[in-house]
Amino acid sequence: MEVSKKLKTLFMSLCVILLYFVWPYFCSYVLSFLNIDKNLKLFLNLILNFICLASIIFIYVNDLKKDYKKFIKNFKSYMKKGLKYFIIGLLCYGIVNIIIAGVFDFSNISNDNLTTLENVFSDNIFMLFLSTVFYYPIVEELVFKKTFKDIIDNKWLFVFISAFANAFFTYAFSATNALSLIYIIPSTLFYMGLSYGYYATDNIMVPITYRIIYNLIPNIALLIETMLIIKFI
Repeated sequence: MEVSKKLKTLFMSLCVILLYFVWPYFCSYVLSFLNIDKNLKLFLNLILNFICLASIIFIYVNDLKKDYKKFIKNFKSYMKKGLKYFIIGLLCYGIVNIIIAGVFDFSNISNDNLTTLENVFSDNIFMLFLSTVFYYPIVEELVFKKTFKDIIDNKWLFVFISAFANAFFTYAFSATNALSLIYIIPSTLFYMGLSYGYYATDNIMVPITYRIIYNLIPNIALLIETMLIIKFI
């Protein structure tokens, strides 16, 4: 019975991971047949992304309901515990980025992932906001945290593998040169903080919440900047 449960969990995890990586190619294929302008295509792609997210949530709906109830009931203790590891991960991320900036020439290396989404959604801040504050924090925490935690029993193995996988696939598709992949290192450290917070609380809502908060800050700054530009035009 225990073996059957583990196989079912492994199957579900693999299905979620496969869906996450195959879905963008499916979306690109479907949208390639439509002769529409860039903004409408981006909007339809965003809708398709949220359909993917809804599918993953549906797969984990029972676990998510349980975690949500526990999260609301133990909000202060969960957030306090998660905050410690979130800050540690964030500090490590910042320190390593400073070291990278001091060692490497920025004419040969760039943190491409920071500007990729802004370039894609340069004409639509609202879609950028929905993608970075709601879609990516939720879908990536489910794909790279919940799936790996369900199938990896060892704490440190889970913390490292889930964080490295998240960092690698974030930068692998946006890097313009091999040297840019060095940003996988600080990103892995950041995600390790979130992974450890998840392991410590055993509640997926904790890393999701801190990812949303982390992504919300630059979006607010971008919104303020945009409003100021519009005001003085």
